[in-house]
Amino acid sequence: MSTSENFTGDEFRKLSLHLPDMIFQFTRSPDGSYFVPISSKGIVNIFGCNPEDVKDSFDAIAKVIHPEDKQMVFDEIERSSEQLTDFICEARVCLPGKPIQWILTKSTPEKLSDGSISWYGFCANITEQREALEKIIKLSKKQDAILKAIPDMVFEIGMNHIVYEYHSSLNDLLAAPPEVFIGKNFNEVLSKEASDVLSLAILEANEKGYSIGKQYMVELMSGQYWFELSVAPIVLDESQEKRFILLARNITERKHNENKLTQLSQAVEQSSTSIEITDLNGKIEYVNQQFLKSTGFSYDEVIGANPNILKSGYTKKETYKAMWQAIKSGNNWHGEFLNKKKDGHLFWEDVTITPVKNEDGEIINFLGIKNDISNQKKTDEKLRKIIWNQSHQVRGPLTDILGIINILKMENSTDEKTALLEQLEIAANQLDQVIHKVIDETKKPI
Repeated sequence: MSTSENFTGDEFRKLSLHLPDMIFQFTRSPDGSYFVPISSKGIVNIFGCNPEDVKDSFDAIAKVIHPEDKQMVFDEIERSSEQLTDFICEARVCLPGKPIQWILTKSTPEKLSDGSISWYGFCANITEQREALEKIIKLSKKQDAILKAIPDMVFEIGMNHIVYEYHSSLNDLLAAPPEVFIGKNFNEVLSKEASDVLSLAILEANEKGYSIGKQYMVELMSGQYWFELSVAPIVLDESQEKRFILLARNITERKHNENKLTQLSQAVEQSSTSIEITDLNGKIEYVNQQFLKSTGFSYDEVIGANPNILKSGYTKKETYKAMWQAIKSGNNWHGEFLNKKKDGHLFWEDVTITPVKNEDGEIINFLGIKNDISNQKKTDEKLRKIIWNQSHQVRGPLTDILGIINILKMENSTDEKTALLEQLEIAANQLDQVIHKVIDETKKPI
């Protein structure tokens, strides 16, 4: 039974007058032509024409269907007519003076006795819905791209510690599948220590609006892994349970590097060698404890100062010039300085200065490694004086010994040889006494 048999034209007009959408009967004749015998006033809003324009021909509608969608629309009409299934289609229309509109059409076919097929349904403008959907799709794609770009594991967690969502772009053993977390209390999948840290972070985020920097460690088959948390609450409907977005960043490598730096720092601070780092102009940026101990200066007194605060005036200008030429050329320099402590006492230092370069090979700092060699200098000076003072005492017995040996090589009587050997023994004893005296002198404190 057709719509026209149920309603008079006037009744149909009254019922559909205030509908912005279009109600219609659409017919496909046995010869394959299309027309719309019945349509509501909404056709003006949908297709920009009047009901009278399409009673005998579908052309007024066909000409405003978007060129890229037209073939799809006709294919769907034919498919619905062949299978007698509902016609459901979304297509664009181009009305003069208006932006492109999206139209949703839903109708049910009925095969008539004359072989024609009529569809009964409606058309609705869904442009706003499509635009909103496209915005959601774009936003979803952006969100998906952001999530893929984030190196962190992302969780949505409730105040009750239940994990509602989970995402990870990691491709290693840390990227557990969602079923490991979703729907579970994180206490079930993490150690008590790690769970306690997460709980504290959520409580802090609930109170302050955010939580940053809390760290926890998990034990895996391949070793220990460290994570750092960033947590913020999600603004949801007040009737819903409060939830939080939690980002867990793998900081294992950073943690290892920090530990190495700590060990290196401790080694430098506890070293018995003075260590000094300056900028390219020689301004001191760092010194260790041994530097302060050796010079008598405090940390605040040396940071920002120039190493020339240690100058005694006894080191030659040429030495400093050679040093700067070497290190500014990127070479190491090694030498000795007679420096002065804060209290005015002089001390000798054995110094090695090395240029520090960045990844591009540019010099960014100078590293000085210095050892106090004052005692060694005093020892060397004492030995030099001892040797100088005692050398003539050594030469006398030694000369006698060499002379006696030469005489013994000659022909001598037995008595002469005996006398020469006695003289040789006396000279050897004298030399031995001199050597012991030198040794005793070296044992005396400086």
